Amino acid sequence: MASFAFWPNLGAAYQPEEFWRDIPPLLGLVENVSRFGVIALSVVMLLEWRTSTQRVGLFVYAVGLSLYIGCQWAIVADPSGAWATSAIGFLAPAYTPIIWIIGIGLIGSRPIDDRIPWRSSVFFGLAGVFLAAHNAHAWLVFSRLG
Repeated sequence: MASFAFWPNLGAAYQPEEFWRDIPPLLGLVENVSRFGVIALSVVMLLEWRTSTQRVGLFVYAVGLSLYIGCQWAIVADPSGAWATSAIGFLAPAYTPIIWIIGIGLIGSRPIDDRIPWRSSVFFGLAGVFLAAHNAHAWLVFSRLG
């Protein structure tokens, strides 16, 4: 994912040892378990773009991924600039995934194996839990910077 490419250059606050410092264990557990669940569900989804909803999902995914990569690039390009040091800029890598995750949910309409029980509401619910925990985590990191 794009994060892995940018991680070494995002700055000290984004490095794992600093990013995870003093994060409440329950928040970390919720974030990581829900992250794993979203990834696992994404892996078992059949991603198609036959219907108009799926084509919109593909567009939403592409826009979201572009924004996600762009916001990280902006932080790397000017780590001490207004964007990177503002709450909106610093937190952008945490909140922009909502867009591409919605895209994945719209593209993936069913599991790759029909024996797997499926409800898209489970994917979106789990994604909501992950995004809430991830953004709370990022906010805690940002709040200790100032």
